[in-house]
Amino acid sequence: MKELTIENLHKTYGTKTLLDGIDLSLRTGDRIGLIGPNGTGKSSFLKTIAGLETSDDGKMMAPQNYRIGYLDQNPDLDPDKTVLETIYDSSSPLVRLVHDYEDLRLQLEKDPENVSLQEPFLRLSEKMTEQNGWDLEIRAKSILTRLGLKNLSQKIGETSGGQQKRAGIAQVLIEAPDLLILDEPTNHLDIASIQWLERYLASYRGALILVTHDRYFLERVVNKIVELRHGKLTEFIGNYESYLEQRAARMAEISRQQDRQDRLFKQELAWMRSGARARTTKQKARIERFENLDAEIQSRHQQNEELDFNFSQQRIGNQVLEFEEVSVSIHGQGVLKDFTKTFVAGDRVGIIGPNGVGKSTFLNTIVQDHPIDSGIYKVGQTVSFAYYRQLDEDLPEDVRILSYLMDVADDYKRPDGRRVDASQMLERFNFDRRDHGNLIGSLSGGEKRRLYLLSLLIQEPNVLLLDEPTNDLDIDTLTVLEDYLESFQGVVLVVSHDRYFLDKTVDQLLELQGEGRFTWFWGSYTQYLESQEKAVEKAPTPTLATPKKRSSKEKRVRLSYHERKEWETLPGQIETLENEIDELTEAMEHLGNQPVELMEKHARLEVAELELLDLYERYETLSQKEQ
Repeated sequence: MKELTIENLHKTYGTKTLLDGIDLSLRTGDRIGLIGPNGTGKSSFLKTIAGLETSDDGKMMAPQNYRIGYLDQNPDLDPDKTVLETIYDSSSPLVRLVHDYEDLRLQLEKDPENVSLQEPFLRLSEKMTEQNGWDLEIRAKSILTRLGLKNLSQKIGETSGGQQKRAGIAQVLIEAPDLLILDEPTNHLDIASIQWLERYLASYRGALILVTHDRYFLERVVNKIVELRHGKLTEFIGNYESYLEQRAARMAEISRQQDRQDRLFKQELAWMRSGARARTTKQKARIERFENLDAEIQSRHQQNEELDFNFSQQRIGNQVLEFEEVSVSIHGQGVLKDFTKTFVAGDRVGIIGPNGVGKSTFLNTIVQDHPIDSGIYKVGQTVSFAYYRQLDEDLPEDVRILSYLMDVADDYKRPDGRRVDASQMLERFNFDRRDHGNLIGSLSGGEKRRLYLLSLLIQEPNVLLLDEPTNDLDIDTLTVLEDYLESFQGVVLVVSHDRYFLDKTVDQLLELQGEGRFTWFWGSYTQYLESQEKAVEKAPTPTLATPKKRSSKEKRVRLSYHERKEWETLPGQIETLENEIDELTEAMEHLGNQPVELMEKHARLEVAELELLDLYERYETLSQKEQ
């Protein structure tokens, strides 16, 4: 078992202490979720572990040749490199070998008669056999397929942000380091990719530490959670549900201790007001105790991180948004065709669909930033929009935090009638008064998103458009936002890949399917997934379904007649494929002077490995239902 040990790690940023004497051990098999409010230093902590940033003090100890793989929130990839060059960019000799083999194979596919390529290809094939490179190459192909990376010769600079994130994920997974560090790995991934990544990481053989806002992801992947607050780490054994239980118990105990402290403080305050003077040693000790209590209570109030989402909203009329036979397209691709819908107060709609299908375009259409092609679209006279976009492009980096919010709303009237100024509102959103004069550019990514959200909600909207709101917002903020949306009286439309957030905030789903097609589903996102699974089970040809986690209280679902027949035949199919893979691998070892036949065998081997993976997953799915 390998172990990386962190002792007494200290790190500051300006006047803020990010890490205050951190101790942590990361052992083989540990899958750790790192959580905490934005701006507390989670990303800096990960970068310090990865060796990309330095600490002020402390040390890290690991075995010789200990390998660390790191995925940044926004991977900084070379735009001139191809996807193939990027994903195999590694110091590992074996990974470099597979890269060279794949590169030459792609060249041969384009020019199979090129004699000058055949001899180097044969030499690399022999090396692949000698160094067992085929296993890594097959694993890499499986990862690339699951992440939807198909065009390996495309330049990184020509790919989307989502594709670049996938390339970054593939790069660290292929290398399979001793310690895998992932900073927001689910951002920009669609739900199918997230579910696959969950299954992959849940059985990762090395150590894993990650930051994510996706609470279902935490629930299904990690076996330990560490919480970073005020520079200190608190460890909780178990997944996200266990963390919630343990933290609730801990907070209850702290509350009891604080109640006792408050009662004691009141007694001491009464004694001080009685006119007692420090004439004896005993009285001096009592005054000192009073001062210590006073300091502790003041410190506690300063560290109170409960966000205040107590916002008003403008009156909303009966007519909110009306679509009548509306068609929308972008760059010649259909987003919606003949779309008719009337949105009324209280609607909670999640907008789902694959990446690139036009979900953000639909939100842009609602706020009239994108034109409709045909039909009639009406916005009610009382509608006041707040559009939380994926990019906080409206935030000027060179403006001071307080000045920015003062321009939005300097004097705000709360629902209870009290008036608060911009500085007080910033404090209620966990921006320390000492930082109000700092430039927006000095904030962390999550803090910028929190400021951006505040600037929208303070304007008292009655129609909220949220485009990937969970990206870069910490779990504390998301929890309070979800509570706010529950009592919001207007219309909420959410584009998100966060299944937990969708489950808590919407009760109907608009699925965009491409080429203008769409469907409606009334219910939560989990119910939608269940309906998809049932549709798969009823289909004449069995297809891989997403496993559903079943609680102990749910009624056991037995296999249907056709599922049982399929389940019984799967072991035989698996054995047949495994035998074919063994035969292909053995045959490839004896084709050193036949490059064309070697490539054919290799192509079949790739297909067989992926088919085998599907059979394994299908067998596991049916087995879970039978248990």
